[in-house]
Amino acid sequence: MPQHSIIIYSLLLLFAMACSTSGRVDTMLLEAESLMMEHPDSALDILDSISPTELGSDRQRADYALLLTQARDKNFRFETDDSLISTSVAYFDEHPEPRKRTLAHMYRGILNLYRGNLTVAIKEALTALDLADRLNDDYIFAKTHELIADIYVAAYNFDKAITHRRLAADYYLRADKPLNNQYALVDLASAFNRIDKPNTTIAMLDSLSIEIADSTFLGFYHATYMKPLLKLKRYNSARHHSSLAEQFWGNETAELQNRPYTSYMYTLLNRLDSANYYLQLERKYNPRWDNTEEYHWAQSTLLIKKHDYENAVAELEKMWTIHDKDIKEVLKNNVAFAESDFHYNKSVAEHEKADRYHALTLLLIAIIVLICFGFFIFYRERMKRKRLELENKMLEARELTSRLLSLENNAAALKSIAAEKDIRLREQTILVNQLFRDRYKVLNNLSNEYFEKRDSDATRLTIIKDVENEIAKIKHDDYLDQLKEIVDQCRDNILTRMQEQMPRFKENDITFCALILAGFSPRAICLIMDMKHGNYYNKWTRLRARIADSAAPDKEFFLTALNNKL
Repeated sequence: MPQHSIIIYSLLLLFAMACSTSGRVDTMLLEAESLMMEHPDSALDILDSISPTELGSDRQRADYALLLTQARDKNFRFETDDSLISTSVAYFDEHPEPRKRTLAHMYRGILNLYRGNLTVAIKEALTALDLADRLNDDYIFAKTHELIADIYVAAYNFDKAITHRRLAADYYLRADKPLNNQYALVDLASAFNRIDKPNTTIAMLDSLSIEIADSTFLGFYHATYMKPLLKLKRYNSARHHSSLAEQFWGNETAELQNRPYTSYMYTLLNRLDSANYYLQLERKYNPRWDNTEEYHWAQSTLLIKKHDYENAVAELEKMWTIHDKDIKEVLKNNVAFAESDFHYNKSVAEHEKADRYHALTLLLIAIIVLICFGFFIFYRERMKRKRLELENKMLEARELTSRLLSLENNAAALKSIAAEKDIRLREQTILVNQLFRDRYKVLNNLSNEYFEKRDSDATRLTIIKDVENEIAKIKHDDYLDQLKEIVDQCRDNILTRMQEQMPRFKENDITFCALILAGFSPRAICLIMDMKHGNYYNKWTRLRARIADSAAPDKEFFLTALNNKL
């Protein structure tokens, strides 16, 4: 078989396998979604059997993240990492599917509630509530109100929690979810105990018609009696309901029971061994037992009954330390929560404002169109009258054009005059330069004679003395400064520009250049600068090379000036 045929068949096989894997994953995801409400444990088993590497598309990853988060939550595997569900939130925000988008935000709120981040939790819950309102799904609306109530409980705002507990129960009833409705009503009853109304809690629980044959719910229902009964010091009744709860929970008792509170109940009943037993169970099943207020409260109560006051105080101190930490965290979250609520309301107001602005904009556009149409009719009629005026203006424009040509001729004449004046100015500059050089001709001649006759004893003394006197005058700083100023003025500020553009030049280098530009001969410069004649050319060559190698903007101007004066 040809090699290219083998490659083609291999690619087709891989494509078929990929399609098969993708189809299998889609089928498993749909099956897990169908089982989620009634059999969340089976849904979790299906999702756990899917390897993340099998998820071949962003849609599959988003569905998988949402379903897995739901299944874990429904199986009481409380997560605190929201990175998985955030994948689903990001996808469904960009590719809106109303129901899944709402659930994604709701479950991200639930996970942030578990991790104690109430600010993010309330933001996600309010987002889900807004989406659920548009979705018109009573079940999701109830779940979202239930989440908001849990957030308010965590924030110690029990009055607000009661409001949302009522709404959750009502919407579960509308959604035909009787079991969820019963749970919501029990939670509502429990909320009144939190605001020191235990009698209201007991009355509400007594009023419920328990017709649901769900052992987990029935255990939860009887366990809810414990706290208000203990608060009312009806210890035996509390013990009765606790026993009923354990009977209904059966093997799940260790997982569902509030063991520290059960220990507290037995302490109040003076059954200290049983109280100690439940605290030992708490240490066994709860890895975070040492970080819970209820454990240390129950332990301190037990120690007080045993008259071990020193350890009881220590347990109370631990309890208040944890309580103080939790309160500080809640206060911090409450501030952020309030800010989040503010920003959410602001966002809603801005959205409504944007809708009003949009409607107003459309109205204004319609008005503007009508006005424009009216102006068009008016303009067309007016243009007929303007044509005559335009023809008159064209005649005036021709006259103006003729005047403009005349002005241009005058400008050309003025330009010619300016050019002649420029030539005269250059000629005057040449004359000034010539006069500047003649000014030092005598000194140059004396310097030349000095170099030629300084070794003759007969003529040397007089000439040398004169020359040395002249050179001493020129060497003086005042004279050199005056000389540099004159050179700078006559040479288009060459020394100033050289100092600015050649920062490495020393004052001695500037003086050297000034003497060259002033027209001094090399020998005269040697005498003034106290240097040997051979060093003159070395210095001139070195300065010229430094200028040539520099980035000075006027280096060509500098080199030309120095070359012309060499």
